[in-house]
Amino acid sequence: KQICSRNIRNPKPQFADWLIEQVWTGQYAGLCFVDNNKFRVPWKHISRKDCCEDDSKIFRAWAVVSGKINTHPNDKAKWKTNFRCVLNNLTKRFMMVEDHSKDSDDPHKVYLIINNESNYGSPHIEEIAVEDYDIDIHSSLTSTGYTPPGMEVHHVVKCDLFDDLSHLPTVNQDALLNLPAAQPSLCDLEITISYRRREMLKTQVSGPMVQLHYQCDVPEPNAQTLCFPSTDGLLDHKQIEYTNCILESVQRGLLLEVRNTGIYGYRQDKCHVFSSTSDPREAHPEPRKMPQNEMVQLLSFDKYMTELIAFKENRGGSPDYTIHMCFGEKFPDGKPLEKKLIIVKVVPLICRHFHEMAQGEGASSLQNDNISLQISHHNSLMELISATWPDGPEHTMGQYF
Repeated sequence: KQICSRNIRNPKPQFADWLIEQVWTGQYAGLCFVDNNKFRVPWKHISRKDCCEDDSKIFRAWAVVSGKINTHPNDKAKWKTNFRCVLNNLTKRFMMVEDHSKDSDDPHKVYLIINNESNYGSPHIEEIAVEDYDIDIHSSLTSTGYTPPGMEVHHVVKCDLFDDLSHLPTVNQDALLNLPAAQPSLCDLEITISYRRREMLKTQVSGPMVQLHYQCDVPEPNAQTLCFPSTDGLLDHKQIEYTNCILESVQRGLLLEVRNTGIYGYRQDKCHVFSSTSDPREAHPEPRKMPQNEMVQLLSFDKYMTELIAFKENRGGSPDYTIHMCFGEKFPDGKPLEKKLIIVKVVPLICRHFHEMAQGEGASSLQNDNISLQISHHNSLMELISATWPDGPEHTMGQYF
């Protein structure tokens, strides 16, 4: 077992309350309220010639109170990255409503305070023991600036299926144009990050590429970035120590890419990552560890569609479409999911949407043979599946590759 030891960090202020206090002080240029529950944050890029000390003052202030200033005493980019990660992860407190960071005259972002409560309640803390964990974060491969093979030639998947319909002669265009507004696109993902049994972050992203990282200085170009939350708020010291040990090995982390054939993952750094779409409570004889610097398929849309149709026609069980990834520990190994230090759950919303429709149609037909469920302008789930994957997922968006 490879167990990292490190000093437990001193308690530091809760970021949300601290930031609101700084807005009230008025001592930071550009950091102020613009409405009763909205405030703006200066967001000038450090590479600009007119960037001065005042532009990084609020970022440096958080580095000081959080203790990061000791490891990055003069790194303005690192201060800003740390500040941004914490702010973006506080989805229960703040929501970005305006992004003017590219404004040449006054770059800034506007955030809405959506919850002023400073205490969300602490979950029950169970004492954990060293023997509960088999932390295995290291790899024989070293971290490099390696570019994922083929990433530079894979064109971006268009997530709006309504674009360029003239290029899709096999698609029922009327059906596509009349899809319910609530239907997710192929690239809509729900991502949940949990530390042991505590949900730390739950958010939705919409894009063909997402980078899961931990305080990475240089984010992946053309990818949405999602920073792992810090261990602020956790109470068990051993859990904090082991979780921080894993987080510090995540670095550039993992790239998730949505393609027409499925969802793929690319592990970039030394932290081992195990993935599974099967029942996470059941042990697997050979847990699937993602290789480093290699793109691997985590979910097949073709397999999902085949299983969904069988499920709809009562010829098979419910299809698996939720991707569970465990960072730093073997998984699934029979231990409860809630015992794992870091779990990332990825749900493609289009798969959940079709699954719920299948359940709804099945339930209706069992209750009354004369009931025919109507959804918007579509007669059945099968029409929606055909509209999304007209010739199967491998042919749907081929013109974009």
